[in-house]
Amino acid sequence: MMRKYYVLIATVLCMVLLSAVGHAQDEADVLVFYREGCNDCERMDRVLEELHGEYPALTIRHIEEGDPDGELMWALATEYGVFPTKFPVVFVGDEATVGVGLDKELRVRAAVEDCMRFGCESPLVRLTGPRIPWRTYLVAGLIAVALLLVVIDTAIQ
Repeated sequence: MMRKYYVLIATVLCMVLLSAVGHAQDEADVLVFYREGCNDCERMDRVLEELHGEYPALTIRHIEEGDPDGELMWALATEYGVFPTKFPVVFVGDEATVGVGLDKELRVRAAVEDCMRFGCESPLVRLTGPRIPWRTYLVAGLIAVALLLVVIDTAIQ
């Protein structure tokens, strides 16, 4: 009887683990800071939409001026060594661009292509450092304990 409970607990913990792993991947490859009604922002969005069509795994996060997360732009600008004088401000891989123009679009395209081909961390990692997936470790440990209990219960019977 107890064995059924252990199997149920292990199953639930596996589902939680899968959920935790999914959340660890929520960080965006591209961060775009924009202003509502900004024509330049719309132009860059068309470029990013095209890139997303080419690379469906590309994750893009838009943060509007005035949003509580808008302060991230200034922290990232410091880390990347840019001064955001206009919108959009785009961070991807090791690249940061301010404004639009053919040169900016080409830089963003190259950075996204490099990121998709060779991998890159979210720009937010520059602010927080590499993240240790503690939640994943915790859930994996709980699953291991539940499975150990199943094995012990089976051995006792």
